[in-house]
Amino acid sequence: MVHKQETISSRFFDYLYRLGSTVNAVIGLICCGLLGALDVLTPPEYMFSFLYLFPISFTTWFAGKRGGLLASILCTAILTRYNYQANMLAAVWNNLSTLGIFCVVAVMVGKIHQLLDNERILSRTDALTGAMNLRAFTELVEYEILRLRRDYRPFSIAYFDIDNFKKVNDRYGHRKGDELLKSVVNCLREKIRRTDIIARLGGDEFTIFFPSTDHEAVKTVTLDLVKALDRLAKLNKWPTTISMGVVTCSDGACELDDLISTADKLMYDVKRAGKNGVEYAVYPRA
Repeated sequence: MVHKQETISSRFFDYLYRLGSTVNAVIGLICCGLLGALDVLTPPEYMFSFLYLFPISFTTWFAGKRGGLLASILCTAILTRYNYQANMLAAVWNNLSTLGIFCVVAVMVGKIHQLLDNERILSRTDALTGAMNLRAFTELVEYEILRLRRDYRPFSIAYFDIDNFKKVNDRYGHRKGDELLKSVVNCLREKIRRTDIIARLGGDEFTIFFPSTDHEAVKTVTLDLVKALDRLAKLNKWPTTISMGVVTCSDGACELDDLISTADKLMYDVKRAGKNGVEYAVYPRA
């Protein structure tokens, strides 16, 4: 029951995010106006000031800090318009205090939202290279595999590591090794499609998912990637090469764990044979 409620709420939040900041800002400002109308219709003994924090928080969360500050100004203007005070000095003080409180809440909500976004990004990406981590890669690729399986479409997975990476760390230091890893990911991003997914599995090991890519196509792509990485290494005078294993699922009906395990074994076959190469396999086997 709890899981079902979480699913419904997450879908509702996703729907609001898809509406865009402009639409959400309009919704938030309309809510401010409706609350102001309700404030007018109720007896003056009832205070509604704290209720304005809800549309302000909503607008900030879904439309950004600027939208929240705009909602804060609107709510303060509404309170100023409908809560008349004879003492001008007291009125100015009270209204500025109200505006200050509303703005502080908007800024705090915006900061919390930013921190949560950063945490969400960090939990799904490798902090050094910006590539996906294993958890995010697995979740996204498993979803993609289900979609491809439905249409019996092929896909491929490459698993590789950087030969002699330890030599770079030992010779030039870990800072240079970190630069190498970031350069490798940047090079790959320039070569692969936007629909391809790259992840760093740890250390100098990476994997790439190629949706709707058969054996012949992935062979062409991966050989080009290896050549590009070889040029990068020579340009920077790194003593590195690439050992890669590539597995193609020809009908989409393959399990991710099995393919990664097979690609990993193929990669180590390349290493045992002298490194600097690519081995391929196709599933299901004929």
